[in-house]
Amino acid sequence: MKKYLLSIAALLLGLLAHSQEADDLGNYAEVSVIARLDLNPYFGKDATEFTLGNSSIYTYFTGSASEHFSWTLQNHWFNGNSFLGPEPNPWEMFRGLGSTASTNFIDLAYVDLMFGGWTFSLGKQCIATGGHEYDDDDWDVYTGLASSFWNSLSCYQWGGTVAWTTPSEMSTFALQMTTSPYGERPFTNGLWTWSAQWTGEYGWFAPSWSLSAFTRNDYIPGAPGPKRGCDWIVVLGNQFLLDKWTIELDWTNCAGFMTDRAMAGHTFHGKVNFAPSERWNVALQGNFCKDNSDYFEVNPWWNAGAVAEFFPLKDSDALRVHAYVAYDSLYNAFLLKVGARYNLTFKLW
Repeated sequence: MKKYLLSIAALLLGLLAHSQEADDLGNYAEVSVIARLDLNPYFGKDATEFTLGNSSIYTYFTGSASEHFSWTLQNHWFNGNSFLGPEPNPWEMFRGLGSTASTNFIDLAYVDLMFGGWTFSLGKQCIATGGHEYDDDDWDVYTGLASSFWNSLSCYQWGGTVAWTTPSEMSTFALQMTTSPYGERPFTNGLWTWSAQWTGEYGWFAPSWSLSAFTRNDYIPGAPGPKRGCDWIVVLGNQFLLDKWTIELDWTNCAGFMTDRAMAGHTFHGKVNFAPSERWNVALQGNFCKDNSDYFEVNPWWNAGAVAEFFPLKDSDALRVHAYVAYDSLYNAFLLKVGARYNLTFKLW
């Protein structure tokens, strides 16, 4: 398998050399520093707990050398929750850099080659699962209102993607091969994830559907020879655009992920968003999860809440002030989050 990956890399380098001889349409580079601060108390039946929620610092470096070649590099430098709790570990993201079973400070690191309607991607990228919950950037997600599927999947993996967009640009079909989140070391454990994805924009309807095969290691010490298993994950994401209203309905046949396998069950994600103006968004959002193996102490598990977002800068969404209230049945607790996110972008050329 390593030989195949090296061959693909050599092909992409050759195409890159060709693209550099092309015209310089779309030649640019910029870097963004995204800082987010959240204050997030939990109010449960037994005690009140305070966390920094999704407080974080990201950098996002993107650019293009021509109309055929672009790159993306996203780093996650700070995680507020790592500094609190009984065993704080502020350097957690900078350990296990060679592991595919957990995320680290390198979220994305890939290049794109575009020719006509075709796009070839190689590097560390997000597993091509469907669902509109995964469309939002990490710094825009409210983790207390995210599904167990979003919270437990180590989605950033090394691999390659081939995608084709129809001439009308209404449909995109993608095939992807990446390392598996069930592995310890990329490229040496023999575990891979294969995905097929369909996304589209058809006026008021935007689907995001996928089928993924996550290979896992079912080897039992003392048993004769290695054994491979496979988890088939189906995600059907549906978005409906109705003037100032946006409705999301996602479903997957997975209740979440453990370190060695997916939990069979169902996850439903729903969101209704209303944007009365360019400066305001309000939304109702929630998730329902049923685990067939009864892994959760509370099963089925669900959360639900209301979100308000305000963009104080005129003609810009760089600064967002947000607040939400939610209830989580797993912890039998209410949470109230207030915070802000700022996206500072520098154009390099």
